[in-house]
Amino acid sequence: MKKYITCCLVILPILTQAQGNLKASLDKVKSHVKEIKLEKSTVSQQFSYDNANPYDVKIAITSSDSKGKTTEEIYEFNLGLMGEVKRSASSKEMKVEISSQKNLKAIRYTKGGEMQNYENKLEILSENVDDARELEKNLKDAIAAAKTAWEASVKLPKDDLAALQSWLEQNIKDVSGEKQSVKQSLKKSGTYKDRALLTSEENDGKKTTELVSDFSWGDFNDNGAELKISGKQVTVVAKSKNDYVKTQQGSVMKGYDDEVKFSVANPTEGTILLMAIQKIIPLAKKELQNRVPKVATKEEGFKILKDRLKDIKVNESGYTQKIEPACMTTYSFKSEVKGKTVEESFKFSFGDLTDFKLSVSKEVVKIASKVQDSKKFIQYTKDGALQNYDNSVEFVASDIEDARYLMEALPAIAKGCKGNVTAGDFNWLVSKVKAIENPKQELVLQDGDKCKWKLTSTASDSKKTVETILEFNLYDIDPNKIEVDVSGKTVGIMGYTINKEKFIKQTKDGKPTFASEANLVVNTVEDAQKGVATFKTLVGGCKK
Repeated sequence: MKKYITCCLVILPILTQAQGNLKASLDKVKSHVKEIKLEKSTVSQQFSYDNANPYDVKIAITSSDSKGKTTEEIYEFNLGLMGEVKRSASSKEMKVEISSQKNLKAIRYTKGGEMQNYENKLEILSENVDDARELEKNLKDAIAAAKTAWEASVKLPKDDLAALQSWLEQNIKDVSGEKQSVKQSLKKSGTYKDRALLTSEENDGKKTTELVSDFSWGDFNDNGAELKISGKQVTVVAKSKNDYVKTQQGSVMKGYDDEVKFSVANPTEGTILLMAIQKIIPLAKKELQNRVPKVATKEEGFKILKDRLKDIKVNESGYTQKIEPACMTTYSFKSEVKGKTVEESFKFSFGDLTDFKLSVSKEVVKIASKVQDSKKFIQYTKDGALQNYDNSVEFVASDIEDARYLMEALPAIAKGCKGNVTAGDFNWLVSKVKAIENPKQELVLQDGDKCKWKLTSTASDSKKTVETILEFNLYDIDPNKIEVDVSGKTVGIMGYTINKEKFIKQTKDGKPTFASEANLVVNTVEDAQKGVATFKTLVGGCKK
């Protein structure tokens, strides 16, 4: 309380002095706003200001022509929001023009007692050039004084996130217009200090539109808030580069948007609200960065994965998902959308994944990842049927917050699961090759020589059976050219000869030829990766 009183004691003299200087300038302006007689009309001009808030000014202009027809116009505005003042003349009129800052339509305009669209400039007539010069000078002085007085009157909390959240809760209010009214309220989140919920209800006299926007102030762009004046409506729009604002209409999830719109009563209130939003955004960004955990180990990542990867219900759609917390894992995903059910399964090693990216569709938040070098190392099953191997997988999050945590967890898991694959021995490789049903494969040593292999492969389909025999020396295989080979639904270990020369004797259905590659088919990518390590080790042990 003592600090608050001290603050007020400091501000009050500044404000009083600023308002005193402003009133002196305004009185000079007032003395040069007069009735002007033109060739065919008379223009009565009156300038006034609010004594408590002298930066709020009003200019009333009544024009009467020679036939007695009268037009009444009123311009009301915050002089502190005005910008350029310039003098001009025509053959019949001498005038001074006032324009809003940044050409913003910040001037309330009433004609014949009925509010019109907001304007961005107005003209005051002068009797002669000397009066116009004095009016121009005094207006410029008054605008400078008005900015000082108005800015001194604005009382926003210091750079404190909680205080600004409370201020915004109290100052985002209902707005009533001639043909449209907006009921709105802001409520800060009870879970996250940077989040808030805006509930708005717009009524245009014909229908009422409800909208609930759930967002984090920290997701909006720096300097991304903007005061917008269109027609008779004044709004402040906070914008994000991402669609991270969750919107709801009644019980229906509408989707995700990139902005939140706040209605305000007038440009002055809009400008103050804009200042508050611009203050809270960087503070919320800092809070957001601090609260999202920095995941260091795969174990920490698996815990977040368990907590944050959930079943989801969105409108009429449902998503069920399950994943094993292990480096070699299976991710099961079931979607029920528009009465259609699809069950998918992805088997992969986290260590193969990279390039995690968060995206938002109409209903759900997704995190996509792909295999390093776009290799097709993910076994994909749809509705129980094995599909071609794929190179990417998408995880679905229930909301932006779960997605944020998963975006920290998944790369940490991938990093923790990377590592050198342990090689097996020749007998291990023989067992994996032999386990394949089609093609049937037999791998043996030639004459008991560990460096001379013979691979017999018999592939069958409904029409024919093909037997292929490969005989080769391990020292003819390039150890740097042994890799996992995926084609469609088949996984293999491919070994190429040195310089891809045709050193391998190949006999296909009894017809001898020579080849430069040997392919051993295995069941899984995991077997293929270990098989590559095994093949390389065995090749390295053979010298010509």
